[in-house]
Amino acid sequence: MGQRIVIIGAGIIGAAAAFRLQQAGHEVTVIEAGAPCGGATGRSFGWINASFHHDAAHFALRAEGIAAWRRLGLPGVSWPGCLWFEEEGEGFTSFRNHLTAMGYPVDELDRDAVAALEPALATPPARALRFPAEGVAEAVQVAGELLARAAALGGRVLSGLAVQAIAERVGRVTGVVTDAGAIGADAVLVCAGTATPGLIGPLGVALPMLNRPGLLLSTQALPPLLSYIVVAPEQELRQLPDGRLLAPTSPNHQGDESDTLTDSAEALAETARARIAALIGREVRLTGITLAHRPVPGDGLPVVGAAGPDGLYLAVMHSGVTLAAIMGEMIAAELTNGGPQALLAPYRPARFA
Repeated sequence: MGQRIVIIGAGIIGAAAAFRLQQAGHEVTVIEAGAPCGGATGRSFGWINASFHHDAAHFALRAEGIAAWRRLGLPGVSWPGCLWFEEEGEGFTSFRNHLTAMGYPVDELDRDAVAALEPALATPPARALRFPAEGVAEAVQVAGELLARAAALGGRVLSGLAVQAIAERVGRVTGVVTDAGAIGADAVLVCAGTATPGLIGPLGVALPMLNRPGLLLSTQALPPLLSYIVVAPEQELRQLPDGRLLAPTSPNHQGDESDTLTDSAEALAETARARIAALIGREVRLTGITLAHRPVPGDGLPVVGAAGPDGLYLAVMHSGVTLAAIMGEMIAAELTNGGPQALLAPYRPARFA
């Protein structure tokens, strides 16, 4: 018999978990203080990859994240691949050898091959790596689809409703208290990103978080220019389905360790815009600048699993886009008596106790 499960947070992690839990026969209620995807999900670059990782275990998790997205086959997820030439010389060779040794699909390309694949690049690099397994998720569309699928199976999505507290009695959660009253539950799954510590702190659960602000810029719609996710020196870039270019302002944004913005949003965006214009050899015009506070736990790695009173479960991480599909599967397995999932072993909340 299924449980009553409240999920706090309607971003891409909460949405994926809601769909898989409802599919597994639970009674799911998703609660979002603002609009669904109003936090980091709605301000994401959307890159699905395992080329960025902290260690072998993190690589394995992210690689399985790619496979899980392919199993889902959702609209809004596509697989253009990535063209990487962020480094040259020894850095390039070392990265290629590392990923090849990990078993990751990698193709090395020369200048002519790069120019043939991405003719819009003003100065093709002497060599680049292609990661054909990598993709993108239009995160708001995808999370909306997952929530809709959960709702079609009987789940509920309550938006504009803030959770004031997680209710507990005799060492077990009993639901949540919202600004419109209490909602009972057998389990509470917290997918609230940077808001998580404030929700779980009163229950005696510690979760240190890093401050990781990030800016994304978008441009006017342009004719089709880029086929790949492009990772050039100091700039990542992709083209959206509507023709706009989307780019972080910080180089290597996934590994960005800045805890404050180094300049004003406009100055950072203008610098990135100039890099993009040089990269593609044409002027581009800024049409949007978006600030996101990325949910990065204190050691930079995901936090997933039971914590504190019985029935409390956490799922907090960056990058949620890469990991959402596999998290939905494994969270549903663990909350449906599937036993501990081996890939999650390094990421339990207890490491911060």
